[in-house]
Amino acid sequence: MNLFSFNSWLSRFLYLVADIVLFHVLWIIFSLPVVTIGASTTALYYCCMKRIRRDEGYITRNFLQAFKSNFKQSTLIWLLILLVGAILFTDLRIGMAAGGVMGRFMLISCSILLIPFLCTVLYIFPVQAKFENRIIDNLKNAFLMSLSNFLFTLLLVFIIATFVLLTLTFPPFIGLMMISGIGIYAYLTSGIYVYVFRKYIPDELEEDAQAAKIDQEY
Repeated sequence: MNLFSFNSWLSRFLYLVADIVLFHVLWIIFSLPVVTIGASTTALYYCCMKRIRRDEGYITRNFLQAFKSNFKQSTLIWLLILLVGAILFTDLRIGMAAGGVMGRFMLISCSILLIPFLCTVLYIFPVQAKFENRIIDNLKNAFLMSLSNFLFTLLLVFIIATFVLLTLTFPPFIGLMMISGIGIYAYLTSGIYVYVFRKYIPDELEEDAQAAKIDQEY
């Protein structure tokens, strides 16, 4: 096989690199107003999971479509996350400043609430990208999935911690993060979400295989 043919491993790798950079750029552009980060993240995971499942291109078109269709719900979810996060952070600061029995009680209470909050945040936008439900249902499902797939949740936490550690301790990694960091992280974690979600959509793997077969015929 010609190394530079369309189906060669080198061409596929280069297309993947280009798509990851595009994921990164699109997410940054559509997240600039800050309030749209939720919709942008949902669109990002929609595109990444579709790329993994069916090796599908049309990144920009898919991103715009997912951004528009999920804008309202994803924005409300993002604002809710900011509100709850701000409350927990404030309570933690007050607990640390207060000291004594009351301070320890607030720290313990906030720490207990922080775990389900963070678990839900890890899954909510991929769940929003995948399932058409009410906000409350997606929030509930995100939390339950994080618990029922706890080993994968730990893997997601490990990936995040690795990215943070490399950014803080390995200067060349900062350059990579600036060019494609969000795209790399989203693509890596999307593989986990695809695997987890197939437990709840058992026919998806067969549908993806049939769709890929049709694409190859054309």
